[in-house]
Amino acid sequence: MLKPALMINQIMQIEPQEFAAQGIKVILSDLDNTLVPWNKKQRLDQNLIDWAQKLQQQGIALVIVSNNNEQRVLLALQGLKVQVVARALKPLPFSIKKYLRQHDLTAQEVVMVGDQLLTDVLAGNMAGVRTILVKPLVATDSKKTRINRFFERPLMYLNHLLYPQLKWRKHLYE
Repeated sequence: MLKPALMINQIMQIEPQEFAAQGIKVILSDLDNTLVPWNKKQRLDQNLIDWAQKLQQQGIALVIVSNNNEQRVLLALQGLKVQVVARALKPLPFSIKKYLRQHDLTAQEVVMVGDQLLTDVLAGNMAGVRTILVKPLVATDSKKTRINRFFERPLMYLNHLLYPQLKWRKHLYE
């Protein structure tokens, strides 16, 4: 349950065509330290805006699945047209499963992206969708996330031992 399908350095380096070629119609993504730095209150990064537009051109929806409230998510992504699943209660899979049902999606059409094993990867795996772990955008974390990182370190080491093929990549399929 704590093993991601893939580990990607940064999700925005993946060209949307790679997702489309895999039949992905929806990218469910964490917000903090996955798409935007958790501690920055600045304008959106142009790379994120461009990447979201390219996803849209490929017919791929970007949906933010966050434990934050909707106001926090919308404020962080001001000006970006995305759907939001707020207060998702990750690692519980219920919000993800509900989204799949409501939008008549199969697990094969969806990928869950995030920077934490104990929330994002676990929620996606329990919901039955492919999961992608990304490196956090900034090296620091909020207090609550630091606790998760403490427990994630031995889990990452165990994943490395059990799954030596699981390495950080720059593309979906290398």
